[in-house]
Amino acid sequence: MKNQHVWEARLARVFAAVPLHWVLALATRLASLYCYLPLSVATAYRNVLVNVIACFPEKDRAEARRFAREAIIETVRTIAGYSHLWLRPPSEMLARIDSIEGEAEWLAAIASERPILYLSLHQSSWELPVLVLGQRDPATLVMYRFHGGSALENLVKEGRQGTGCTLAPTNGYGVRTALASLGRGGSIALLADHKPAGKQNPFAEFFGHQVTVPAFVHKVIERFQPHVIFVSTRRNANYRFDVCFEFADEGILNMSQSEVLRAMMAQFERIILRQPEQYQWTYKRFSRAPGAKRDWYKAAPSLLARIRKGESAAQVFRHPK
Repeated sequence: MKNQHVWEARLARVFAAVPLHWVLALATRLASLYCYLPLSVATAYRNVLVNVIACFPEKDRAEARRFAREAIIETVRTIAGYSHLWLRPPSEMLARIDSIEGEAEWLAAIASERPILYLSLHQSSWELPVLVLGQRDPATLVMYRFHGGSALENLVKEGRQGTGCTLAPTNGYGVRTALASLGRGGSIALLADHKPAGKQNPFAEFFGHQVTVPAFVHKVIERFQPHVIFVSTRRNANYRFDVCFEFADEGILNMSQSEVLRAMMAQFERIILRQPEQYQWTYKRFSRAPGAKRDWYKAAPSLLARIRKGESAAQVFRHPK
């Protein structure tokens, strides 16, 4: 077995062998306890707290901590539940879908001759729409960040391809494969809300702060004029889901790069705000700013201490000089 994430892979197989409600109950309990550890130890909780205060400066300290705890619990539940999504028959998780919003328009787009660009984000159980795409648009090429040397790699890849989608890494080979698929009128999908790997990517605003975003999105739109569809998921009670397909306005096809990326991030914000605690706030999304690095995560203890002493969040989490 490969060296990285060996225990995570073994744990996923154990979780997949027991009822899902047991997995979720354990995940909820462990995540709740984790949030009571010191911030020097609970680094994921600390990252969430930084992101929440930076994005929602109107929340007071108690509200921010309560929101951060909810976000940690939801993220852990999401990841623990993936053991069943990746390793059990896809039909089991698909049966948990209550509704597919925008389904008729989406199916019409599949039937058209234009290619499709699916844009998604790390909201709720973000792996679930891949299974839906595989059912209805099985030629979809799903872009993903390859992690070589990980024991989880094949496990996750096989799970995502369970209903027909094909995965392509976000490297030179994957990009060429994606462009070829679009040229044939095919579909590609990517999670576009997290920090892209390349340092030459442009910036766009996300919850009031400039962050790097993938220039690839605009290049695809400009060259292939595809249907642009935002795909998201909401998790309801009893671990059931609504999947949503929302079309970008056709005007996006003629926008400049900055306009396209600003529109994309604005739509991601709207999706997140429907159920903000279900977004993956653990990620260090604001580590880079135009012309500078942000030290928010490394300096979190001192920044949070300044807020406790009465300094405003807007002042503490401002653009670095």
